[in-house]
Amino acid sequence: MKILHIFSNWKWTGPAEHALNMALAHTRSGHKVTFACAAPPPEDREHAIAAHAENAGIIPVTRFRLNKHFNLADNVSDLPVLRKYLKTEKFDIVHTHLPNDHFLCGMALFASFTQTALVRTCYDGHDIPGGLKTRLLLSLMTDGLITISDLTRNFILKKRYLPEKKTWKVDVPVDLKRFNPDRIHPLRKNFKLVDEAVVGGIVARVQKHRRFEVLLDAIRIVSQQFPGFKFMIIGRGTHIEEIAIRPSQEMGIRTNLIFTGYKKEDFCGTLSCLNFMIFLVPGSDGSCRAVREAMALGIPIIAARRGILPELVESGTDGLVIDDTPEKLAKAVMLLVDNPDFCQKLGQNARKKALADFDLDKQAAKVESIYREVLSRHRKKD
Repeated sequence: MKILHIFSNWKWTGPAEHALNMALAHTRSGHKVTFACAAPPPEDREHAIAAHAENAGIIPVTRFRLNKHFNLADNVSDLPVLRKYLKTEKFDIVHTHLPNDHFLCGMALFASFTQTALVRTCYDGHDIPGGLKTRLLLSLMTDGLITISDLTRNFILKKRYLPEKKTWKVDVPVDLKRFNPDRIHPLRKNFKLVDEAVVGGIVARVQKHRRFEVLLDAIRIVSQQFPGFKFMIIGRGTHIEEIAIRPSQEMGIRTNLIFTGYKKEDFCGTLSCLNFMIFLVPGSDGSCRAVREAMALGIPIIAARRGILPELVESGTDGLVIDDTPEKLAKAVMLLVDNPDFCQKLGQNARKKALADFDLDKQAAKVESIYREVLSRHRKKD
């Protein structure tokens, strides 16, 4: 198949990584794949999708403006150029990944009268912004929609945005070779942690909506029972002093916390220090990538009963799912601290789930089968 993956942004984000990984997997499968994204500002090229694509061996198409948001001037500029490009290239599939590239390609294909089919991946883990624009986009400009959760798929079906035969749920994969516990040495010595210590942690931007007040109160309760308990906060945030550091000092638990800051090259080694991870609120990446990466490393998750999280974590099998009050969170933490064998078993099951559900080649093959089904229907319609 001749496939275009198109991403209306220049920034390297969770969805951008998934889109590029899918393009790479389809290339390895023998398809002719083009990847398009916005050109980055010169000063930010190092952190851009284009740079990551080039490092992975794909020269991206960056001739379109591809604004992340609906922008009249940019869209008016892109539409005729994109329409001509799609008509000339005659792709079998155009796979869009964000609302604005969905709109642009939908409009361009509508005006070019080609047999190209349009597929969209929706990265919202719960529901999607509704309204007339969404209804028109899905009902008139979509041959197939891929969601990352059953929750989102069911929401779309309930709203009757699309029929069931045009919607699929596909898990977002992670790099199972990179996040392999057999290949990673935990960097506990870097944080003065002994091998025997039971360590919890969280991977998140330190922001007010991420419920750090609940987390800190739970750690306060746990520290009363287990004074030596350590908890790593892996991430950064503009208001970290106000949200986490100062409150932890006032609560008397500052010595229980390890603030690692943002981690890049040594992320896996830092994450591997954890015996379990807490995740309370899905962030801007609706797929909860940090949860998937931790599970791939064999780290069980204590997850709040929010959004996509109960779909990722099976309580009592590969983690614990709770109503996130400080008391219930503290109870879950103490259960794992006090029962290391149970914690280890949950982690082993988490790794098994990751191998089964988060493998890139498996999910890419599933997407390819969706392409074939969409193309078959689309061409019969024409």
